[in-house]
Amino acid sequence: MKVEILKPCAYCAGVNNAINIALKARQEHHDKDVYVLGMLVHNNFVVRSLQKQNILSASNINDIPDGSVIIFSAHGHKEELDEVAKKKNLIVYDSVCPKVLSNIKLIKENLQKGHEIIYIGQQGHPEAEACLSLSEKVILFHKNILKNYQSISDDSPLVINQTTLNILDIKDIHEQILKVFPNARIANEICASTRLRQEAIKNIEKDVDLIIVVGDVNSSNTRRLLEIAQQCHPNIQSIMISDASELDKASTANKNHIVISSGASTPMEIIDEVFNKINY
Repeated sequence: MKVEILKPCAYCAGVNNAINIALKARQEHHDKDVYVLGMLVHNNFVVRSLQKQNILSASNINDIPDGSVIIFSAHGHKEELDEVAKKKNLIVYDSVCPKVLSNIKLIKENLQKGHEIIYIGQQGHPEAEACLSLSEKVILFHKNILKNYQSISDDSPLVINQTTLNILDIKDIHEQILKVFPNARIANEICASTRLRQEAIKNIEKDVDLIIVVGDVNSSNTRRLLEIAQQCHPNIQSIMISDASELDKASTANKNHIVISSGASTPMEIIDEVFNKINY
Protein backbone atom coordinates (compact mmCIF):
# COMPACT_ATOMS: atom_id res chain seq x y z
CA MET A 1 0.00 0.00 0.00
CA LYS A 2 1.24 3.47 -0.93
CA VAL A 3 0.31 6.24 1.54
CA GLU A 4 1.13 9.79 0.51
CA ILE A 5 0.85 13.08 2.45
CA LEU A 6 0.05 15.84 -0.01
CA LYS A 7 2.04 19.08 0.15
CA PRO A 8 1.58 21.66 1.49
CA CYS A 9 0.44 20.20 4.77
CA ALA A 10 -0.06 21.25 8.39
CA TYR A 11 -0.04 24.88 9.51
CA CYS A 12 0.09 27.68 6.98
CA ALA A 13 2.11 30.81 7.72
CA GLY A 14 -0.99 32.69 8.93
CA VAL A 15 -1.85 30.02 11.48
CA ASN A 16 1.74 29.86 12.75
CA ASN A 17 1.70 33.64 13.07
CA ALA A 18 -1.56 33.62 15.05
CA ILE A 19 -0.37 30.96 17.48
CA ASN A 20 2.91 32.80 18.05
CA ILE A 21 1.02 36.04 18.77
CA ALA A 22 -1.21 34.26 21.29
CA LEU A 23 1.78 32.75 23.08
CA LYS A 24 3.51 36.14 23.06
CA ALA A 25 0.46 37.77 24.67
CA ARG A 26 0.49 35.14 27.41
CA GLN A 27 4.22 35.55 27.99
CA GLU A 28 4.06 39.34 28.17
CA HIS A 29 1.12 39.45 30.60
CA HIS A 30 1.66 36.85 33.33
CA ASP A 31 -0.52 38.80 35.76
CA LYS A 32 -3.58 39.19 33.52
CA ASP A 33 -6.31 37.04 32.09
CA VAL A 34 -5.74 36.38 28.39
CA TYR A 35 -8.70 35.67 26.11
CA VAL A 36 -9.12 34.76 22.46
CA LEU A 37 -12.34 36.12 20.99
CA GLY A 38 -13.89 33.14 19.22
CA MET A 39 -11.53 30.53 17.79
CA LEU A 40 -7.99 31.77 17.14
CA VAL A 41 -7.95 29.39 14.16
CA HIS A 42 -10.56 26.84 13.19
CA ASN A 43 -9.14 23.79 14.89
CA ASN A 44 -10.24 22.49 18.29
CA PHE A 45 -6.88 20.83 18.91
CA VAL A 46 -5.27 24.28 18.74
CA VAL A 47 -7.95 25.74 21.03
CA ARG A 48 -7.34 23.04 23.63
CA SER A 49 -3.57 23.49 23.37
CA LEU A 50 -3.94 27.22 24.07
CA GLN A 51 -6.21 26.53 27.02
CA LYS A 52 -3.41 24.42 28.52
CA GLN A 53 -1.29 27.59 28.31
CA ASN A 54 -4.03 29.42 30.25
CA ILE A 55 -5.19 31.24 27.13
CA LEU A 56 -8.97 31.26 27.48
CA SER A 57 -11.76 31.52 24.92
CA ALA A 58 -14.67 33.96 24.89
CA SER A 59 -17.55 33.97 22.43
CA ASN A 60 -18.59 37.53 23.29
CA ILE A 61 -16.31 40.51 23.95
CA ASN A 62 -18.66 41.68 26.71
CA ASP A 63 -17.85 38.54 28.68
CA ILE A 64 -14.16 39.53 28.89
CA PRO A 65 -13.36 41.39 32.13
CA ASP A 66 -12.26 44.99 31.74
CA GLY A 67 -8.49 45.43 31.68
CA SER A 68 -7.82 41.90 30.42
CA VAL A 69 -5.88 40.88 27.33
CA ILE A 70 -7.87 40.15 24.17
CA ILE A 71 -6.54 38.35 21.10
CA PHE A 72 -8.50 38.88 17.91
CA SER A 73 -8.54 35.79 15.69
CA ALA A 74 -6.63 35.07 12.51
CA HIS A 75 -9.86 35.41 10.52
CA GLY A 76 -10.35 39.09 11.31
CA HIS A 77 -13.03 40.78 13.41
CA LYS A 78 -15.85 43.27 13.06
CA GLU A 79 -14.50 46.80 13.00
CA GLU A 80 -16.81 48.02 15.79
CA LEU A 81 -15.13 45.64 18.24
CA ASP A 82 -12.05 47.88 18.27
CA GLU A 83 -14.09 50.61 19.95
CA VAL A 84 -15.60 48.14 22.43
CA ALA A 85 -12.12 46.90 23.36
CA LYS A 86 -10.99 50.49 23.88
CA LYS A 87 -13.95 51.29 26.17
CA LYS A 88 -13.26 48.15 28.22
CA ASN A 89 -9.57 49.09 28.52
CA LEU A 90 -8.55 45.77 26.99
CA ILE A 91 -4.96 45.12 25.92
CA VAL A 92 -5.30 44.15 22.25
CA TYR A 93 -3.28 41.63 20.26
CA ASP A 94 -4.50 41.18 16.69
CA SER A 95 -3.52 37.87 15.05
CA VAL A 96 -5.33 38.56 11.76
CA CYS A 97 -3.82 36.69 8.82
CA PRO A 98 -1.71 39.04 6.64
CA LYS A 99 -3.69 37.92 3.57
CA VAL A 100 -7.00 38.82 5.22
CA LEU A 101 -5.51 42.14 6.35
CA SER A 102 -4.43 42.84 2.77
CA ASN A 103 -7.99 42.21 1.57
CA ILE A 104 -9.42 44.55 4.20
CA LYS A 105 -6.97 47.24 3.13
CA LEU A 106 -7.99 46.82 -0.53
CA ILE A 107 -11.68 47.07 0.38
CA LYS A 108 -11.09 50.23 2.42
CA GLU A 109 -9.12 51.83 -0.43
CA ASN A 110 -11.97 51.19 -2.86
CA LEU A 111 -14.60 52.46 -0.41
CA GLN A 112 -12.61 55.68 0.01
CA LYS A 113 -12.66 56.12 -3.76
CA GLY A 114 -16.46 55.81 -3.75
CA HIS A 115 -16.69 52.26 -5.11
CA GLU A 116 -19.08 49.55 -4.00
CA ILE A 117 -17.86 46.06 -3.17
CA ILE A 118 -19.24 42.64 -4.09
CA TYR A 119 -17.87 40.30 -1.45
CA ILE A 120 -17.98 36.58 -2.22
CA GLY A 121 -17.99 34.62 1.03
CA GLN A 122 -19.81 32.48 3.55
CA GLN A 123 -22.48 34.18 5.62
CA GLY A 124 -21.51 34.05 9.30
CA HIS A 125 -17.85 33.20 8.73
CA PRO A 126 -15.70 35.57 10.83
CA GLU A 127 -13.56 36.60 7.86
CA ALA A 128 -16.66 37.53 5.86
CA GLU A 129 -18.21 39.28 8.86
CA ALA A 130 -15.05 41.34 9.31
CA CYS A 131 -15.15 42.54 5.71
CA LEU A 132 -18.91 43.14 5.65
CA SER A 133 -18.64 45.27 8.81
CA LEU A 134 -16.54 47.87 6.98
CA SER A 135 -19.50 49.46 5.20
CA GLU A 136 -23.04 48.90 3.99
CA LYS A 137 -21.52 49.25 0.52
CA VAL A 138 -19.87 45.84 0.96
CA ILE A 139 -22.52 43.44 -0.36
CA LEU A 140 -22.40 39.70 0.30
CA PHE A 141 -22.60 37.29 -2.60
CA HIS A 142 -22.78 33.55 -1.97
CA LYS A 143 -23.83 30.81 -4.36
CA ASN A 144 -26.53 29.73 -1.88
CA ILE A 145 -27.36 33.16 -0.42
CA LEU A 146 -27.74 35.83 -3.09
CA LYS A 147 -28.16 39.23 -1.47
CA ASN A 148 -29.55 41.52 -4.18
CA TYR A 149 -26.19 42.62 -5.56
CA GLN A 150 -27.99 43.74 -8.72
CA SER A 151 -29.02 46.87 -6.76
CA ILE A 152 -25.40 48.09 -6.84
CA SER A 153 -25.16 51.36 -8.78
CA ASP A 154 -21.36 51.29 -9.28
CA ASP A 155 -20.53 50.46 -12.90
CA SER A 156 -17.16 49.01 -11.90
CA PRO A 157 -17.48 47.53 -8.41
CA LEU A 158 -14.62 45.69 -6.81
CA VAL A 159 -15.27 41.94 -6.65
CA ILE A 160 -13.29 40.32 -3.86
CA ASN A 161 -13.63 37.11 -1.90
CA GLN A 162 -13.02 35.20 1.28
CA THR A 163 -9.54 33.68 1.16
CA THR A 164 -10.61 30.07 1.74
CA LEU A 165 -13.14 29.44 -1.03
CA ASN A 166 -13.32 26.68 -3.63
CA ILE A 167 -11.12 27.54 -6.64
CA LEU A 168 -13.60 25.85 -9.00
CA ASP A 169 -16.68 27.64 -7.65
CA ILE A 170 -15.04 31.07 -7.63
CA LYS A 171 -14.48 30.92 -11.39
CA ASP A 172 -18.19 30.28 -12.02
CA ILE A 173 -19.23 33.05 -9.63
CA HIS A 174 -16.95 35.56 -11.37
CA GLU A 175 -18.57 34.67 -14.69
CA GLN A 176 -22.05 35.22 -13.21
CA ILE A 177 -21.12 38.63 -11.82
CA LEU A 178 -19.44 39.77 -15.05
CA LYS A 179 -22.69 39.12 -16.92
CA VAL A 180 -24.32 41.79 -14.73
CA PHE A 181 -21.28 44.06 -14.36
CA PRO A 182 -19.02 43.72 -17.43
CA ASN A 183 -16.68 46.38 -16.00
CA ALA A 184 -16.38 44.80 -12.57
CA ARG A 185 -12.81 44.59 -11.29
CA ILE A 186 -12.07 41.03 -10.18
CA ALA A 187 -9.63 40.52 -7.32
CA ASN A 188 -9.28 36.74 -6.93
CA GLU A 189 -7.97 36.67 -3.38
CA ILE A 190 -7.94 32.97 -2.52
CA CYS A 191 -4.78 32.60 -0.47
CA ALA A 192 -1.79 30.64 -1.79
CA SER A 193 -1.99 27.98 0.91
CA THR A 194 -5.66 27.27 0.13
CA ARG A 195 -5.05 27.26 -3.62
CA LEU A 196 -2.02 24.96 -3.49
CA ARG A 197 -3.80 22.44 -1.26
CA GLN A 198 -6.82 22.35 -3.57
CA GLU A 199 -4.66 22.02 -6.67
CA ALA A 200 -2.73 19.15 -5.04
CA ILE A 201 -5.99 17.23 -4.63
CA LYS A 202 -7.18 18.21 -8.11
CA ASN A 203 -3.98 16.82 -9.65
CA ILE A 204 -3.61 13.54 -7.76
CA GLU A 205 -2.52 10.45 -9.66
CA LYS A 206 -5.16 8.39 -11.42
CA ASP A 207 -4.47 5.24 -9.40
CA VAL A 208 -5.49 6.81 -6.04
CA ASP A 209 -8.39 4.93 -4.49
CA LEU A 210 -8.89 6.86 -1.22
CA ILE A 211 -8.57 10.56 -0.33
CA ILE A 212 -8.47 11.43 3.37
CA VAL A 213 -8.91 15.09 4.30
CA VAL A 214 -7.74 15.85 7.83
CA GLY A 215 -9.03 18.94 9.58
CA ASP A 216 -11.61 20.47 11.88
CA VAL A 217 -15.26 20.58 10.87
CA ASN A 218 -15.21 24.34 11.65
CA SER A 219 -12.47 24.93 9.07
CA SER A 220 -13.70 26.42 5.80
CA ASN A 221 -10.52 25.61 3.89
CA THR A 222 -10.67 21.98 5.08
CA ARG A 223 -14.28 21.55 3.94
CA ARG A 224 -13.34 23.03 0.57
CA LEU A 225 -10.68 20.32 0.17
CA LEU A 226 -13.34 17.65 0.54
CA GLU A 227 -15.50 19.49 -2.02
CA ILE A 228 -12.64 19.59 -4.51
CA ALA A 229 -12.00 15.87 -4.01
CA GLN A 230 -15.65 15.06 -4.66
CA GLN A 231 -15.97 17.43 -7.63
CA CYS A 232 -12.76 16.41 -9.39
CA HIS A 233 -12.70 12.71 -8.51
CA PRO A 234 -16.30 11.46 -8.14
CA ASN A 235 -15.18 7.85 -8.65
CA ILE A 236 -12.63 7.94 -5.81
CA GLN A 237 -13.74 7.50 -2.22
CA SER A 238 -13.10 10.66 -0.19
CA ILE A 239 -13.60 11.19 3.53
CA MET A 240 -12.97 13.97 6.05
CA ILE A 241 -11.80 13.32 9.62
CA SER A 242 -10.65 15.58 12.45
CA ASP A 243 -8.04 13.15 13.79
CA ALA A 244 -6.91 9.51 13.78
CA SER A 245 -9.62 8.44 16.25
CA GLU A 246 -12.24 9.02 13.54
CA LEU A 247 -10.46 6.84 10.99
CA ASP A 248 -12.14 3.49 10.55
CA LYS A 249 -9.47 0.96 9.60
CA ALA A 250 -12.05 -0.82 7.47
CA SER A 251 -12.15 2.20 5.14
CA THR A 252 -8.44 1.79 4.36
CA ALA A 253 -8.54 -1.97 3.88
CA ASN A 254 -7.77 -3.28 0.41
CA LYS A 255 -6.62 0.12 -0.78
CA ASN A 256 -3.52 0.40 -2.98
CA HIS A 257 -2.90 4.16 -2.99
CA ILE A 258 -4.12 6.56 -0.29
CA VAL A 259 -3.48 10.29 -0.21
CA ILE A 260 -3.80 12.44 2.90
CA SER A 261 -4.63 16.12 2.56
CA SER A 262 -4.87 18.58 5.44
CA GLY A 263 -6.43 21.93 6.26
CA ALA A 264 -4.25 24.96 6.93
CA SER A 265 -4.91 24.81 10.68
CA THR A 266 -4.31 21.08 11.08
CA PRO A 267 -1.28 20.28 13.30
CA MET A 268 1.41 18.05 11.79
CA GLU A 269 1.09 15.86 14.88
CA ILE A 270 -2.45 14.89 13.90
CA ILE A 271 -1.47 14.23 10.28
CA ASP A 272 1.34 11.95 11.43
CA GLU A 273 -1.04 10.04 13.69
CA VAL A 274 -3.39 9.41 10.76
CA PHE A 275 -0.47 8.31 8.58
CA ASN A 276 0.80 5.93 11.27
CA LYS A 277 -2.63 4.45 11.95
CA ILE A 278 -2.97 3.52 8.29
CA ASN A 279 0.46 1.93 8.14
CA TYR A 280 0.39 0.00 11.42
